[in-house]
Amino acid sequence: MDRSRWGRTATVIAASVLLGFPPSSGAASAGPGGDRPIDCGAWPPPDPLTVRNVKRVYSATSEKWADEVRVTLWRGEAGPSGEWHYWVTLTGRTRPGDAVWLDVWPPGGGPWHRCGPFPVARDGQTVSSPMAVWRDFTLVKACGRHGDVSACGRDKGAMVD
Repeated sequence: MDRSRWGRTATVIAASVLLGFPPSSGAASAGPGGDRPIDCGAWPPPDPLTVRNVKRVYSATSEKWADEVRVTLWRGEAGPSGEWHYWVTLTGRTRPGDAVWLDVWPPGGGPWHRCGPFPVARDGQTVSSPMAVWRDFTLVKACGRHGDVSACGRDKGAMVD
């Protein structure tokens, strides 16, 4: 599947299921939960040419976002051994200042660590985090910021569909 078709498919899937976000209690730059930045610069980007069996884990929007944008947590198999990887996208009527990030909970205990934020550069741009490999984290959480409202979706165990 070519990149543009994969992006359209991801947007359609993301728009199909919406869940409410709780209001943010964290700072907009750090986001709720993941107050410890993690160096995720070497993590691979989601690539429709190398990621197989892509599935939406959940998609959500905040009431305060007026359904303008959606944060979606994705899972797919990548690498030579087909390990599960997780990443998050921000789609919809995005604008500069919006951002997306992935909160991860390491094995053995927290606190949450944050990969990102990854900012929107132009109106309507879809942005995503790099992919976290499941063996390195026991929980993952999709987070985003639209305007001045930040929110995260529910925690998701990496081994649970």
